[in-house]
Amino acid sequence: MKQIRILVLLLLVAGFLRSQHLVEFVEWPDEIWSVWHVQGTFEGAMSRVPADWPPLFSAITWGWQQVVGYSLEAARYLSVLFSLLTLVFVYRAALLLLGGTGEQRERGAVIAASTYTVMAYGIFAGVDVRAYGMLLALGALALWMMLRWLRRPTWQRGLLVAVTLAGLFYTSYTSAIFIAFVSGVVVLLRPRLIVRWIGVGLTSVVLMLPILPSFWANAEQRLEVMVIPKPPILQSMADIFRDFGGSYVFVGVLVACVVTGVMLYIRQARERRVGVILAVWLIVPAMMYVLAESNEFMKPRYMWWVLLGTALVVGYAGRALPRLLYPFAIVGLLALPLSPVDWDQYRMAVTTSPPFRDSFKWLAAHLRPGDVIIIDPQCTCGEPTGWDYFLPQYFPAGHLPIVDEPGEAARVWYVSNNGWGHDEDLLAEIENGRKASIFVGPWFFLTRLYEGPPSWEGTRFGEAMRLNGVELPPNLSALHENQTIPVKLWWSVDERVEVDYSISVAVIDSYGQIVAQADGPAQATDTPNQTSAWEAGRYYEDFRTLKLPNPLPGGEYQFVVSVYQWWDGVRLQPAADGAVGGDNLDGYLVIEQLRAVTY
Repeated sequence: MKQIRILVLLLLVAGFLRSQHLVEFVEWPDEIWSVWHVQGTFEGAMSRVPADWPPLFSAITWGWQQVVGYSLEAARYLSVLFSLLTLVFVYRAALLLLGGTGEQRERGAVIAASTYTVMAYGIFAGVDVRAYGMLLALGALALWMMLRWLRRPTWQRGLLVAVTLAGLFYTSYTSAIFIAFVSGVVVLLRPRLIVRWIGVGLTSVVLMLPILPSFWANAEQRLEVMVIPKPPILQSMADIFRDFGGSYVFVGVLVACVVTGVMLYIRQARERRVGVILAVWLIVPAMMYVLAESNEFMKPRYMWWVLLGTALVVGYAGRALPRLLYPFAIVGLLALPLSPVDWDQYRMAVTTSPPFRDSFKWLAAHLRPGDVIIIDPQCTCGEPTGWDYFLPQYFPAGHLPIVDEPGEAARVWYVSNNGWGHDEDLLAEIENGRKASIFVGPWFFLTRLYEGPPSWEGTRFGEAMRLNGVELPPNLSALHENQTIPVKLWWSVDERVEVDYSISVAVIDSYGQIVAQADGPAQATDTPNQTSAWEAGRYYEDFRTLKLPNPLPGGEYQFVVSVYQWWDGVRLQPAADGAVGGDNLDGYLVIEQLRAVTY
């Protein structure tokens, strides 16, 4: 019962370590493709499965998305569930493999499960929407099923093993090496069962027949990758186990466990076969180093099943712990995630992983009617599958106007590789009459707002002053007492004016009385406030704040703008045919009709 409580604790810790990254991990091209290609009908999803991948993971992901919907976070949760199953299977397999007394087996199994819980690649694969999380679960299950079969080799158990091995092959062709390794374990542990095992293997092969031609056709192609020089072997081994565990701290723990395992191997002759199995399992990366020409293959995803063996090696050494040190070992292992982990090491280059979700979520909150978006033709702004998958989740159909030219749009969102290659002529056209404003995203997926006046034509005041638009809060549907209203006005001059005019922004009631007013020269942080300093052909921002009184009687109100001579109070008359505003109330241009609400 005590071990069950510990196992439940490990499941909770494992779930937490993985679930905290459901949103945090930046989506990357391979992961996006995994969820993108299984949209639509089942037939359509299966038709998009590439020739070098078997179809099982795609089929399961398609079914999962039919239940939970199209969301990367929901798809990632399926990987979390696979990861929790892996923990249980590792525990059960360790109970049967590690040997020793009953208490030692349980102790080693818990240590192995604890190790799997905290290994960084296990955490990553337990979140990432790719087949590797499912492979780890099926690999641990296959090991457990095989060890059960060795204990009592009935045909029912043999069939379960065959189905599990076939499931591995239908998930990834890389499992062929692990299946061969499992066969070697059978030969070493129970050589007298070879004939029966051949029967299990033949059953698996029969189940695999539909995809064997695809496996043979793509096996050679998968090995043809660009040759990347490898570091010295000791450095390479330290790096690969650092990648599995997350830090060099884990490498130190593993080295200590290997030394302990060697001592156990020497002292306990009856269990040397287990020691040989674990030793071979652990030196797989060294074998890959010798056989593979490219350092690209020295990645955890090409040797995913070594993670299971690494956890079992630590569990094997953990059997020797005195009873008093056992809980401290578990606590120490569970503290390993406190070491910093570079999660980007498990992905492609960072620049291939634009943060679609963060950028689109922010953009959806700042987008206004009339805005347009331009993607620079030279921008390497993520794969088209990313745009196709995430856009419908954040923007209803037709609500994201992506265009090729800015035209007359006042606000243009420009997506580019900031400073690293862009269309100079396009950027100049965007900047014509607009100024750079707020932005979101890293340099390789920068979305910046270029803001111009709401109306290029505007409404003229007097001979030369021109109001090119007024921006009120988008949710300003009614007025109420004590309300603060930020206002942004856009101005220009048709020609140089010789005097400094004052500007008034006001709210007036149905009797023509001013109830709130912001009066004075233009107010901006980066432009001259004196109208006499304004130049023709430029646009100037003017920021004001109106504070409504208390009480504020209910009824109709008008939001107005005026330009006047400060020395005598004479207001410049707005043109009757202007493009901004409506009625002219003796020099006041009516911008908006509003109603006050009372409580």
